Amino acid sequence: MIEMLMDHKEWIFSGIGVFFFTLFRKRDVSQVLKIFASAAATVYTHLISVFYPKSLVVTKVNIDLRPRHKPFELWLNELPKCKLWLRGINFNSFDITIKHITIEFNYGGVNVKCDNFMHRCVVPRLSFNDVILFEGNLTTEQADYIAGLEDGQSCHVSIKAVLKTPTKEITYEHSYMDGIEPALVNANGRKDKMRNKSMVAEA
Repeated sequence: MIEMLMDHKEWIFSGIGVFFFTLFRKRDVSQVLKIFASAAATVYTHLISVFYPKSLVVTKVNIDLRPRHKPFELWLNELPKCKLWLRGINFNSFDITIKHITIEFNYGGVNVKCDNFMHRCVVPRLSFNDVILFEGNLTTEQADYIAGLEDGQSCHVSIKAVLKTPTKEITYEHSYMDGIEPALVNANGRKDKMRNKSMVAEA
């Protein structure tokens, strides 16, 4: 390296050489500063997470149904399931990872509980994530019962979640959502199949 610099010393100390040397030097410094800033931010968020009590972290998190379109659907086809679009809001100074979600709801008298492990579900610090998709399976009996009800039934929904901060795991619960009207998908098709089965059984 030193020999190469000595061989090109005239070019290095010329006006163009000084310009390019300064340019490359600035680029190296900026890269070092970026690495340092990233490391400092990581240490800072970890320290905040350590000293923040779990009770305070939870008060700065909200997981709810997404307010637009139809965030709650009950699919009553051959493989019945529920689909919920959720929005997570995080007012903490560090990212929150949603590791696991449990959804419980009561629709027309039938109680349903579904849980799912979430994959790479992150709510950034001081921001929100409104594209969180939760899916859970329904039993055949539950789907038949729901299909036999009148449309427009409202239900009560509760959400429980396991959250991960940079240094700890926290349990979150939101159980005060009433008056939710899920959209029924393929309800008429399931009603027709149930009617045909009953006709065959009576024949």
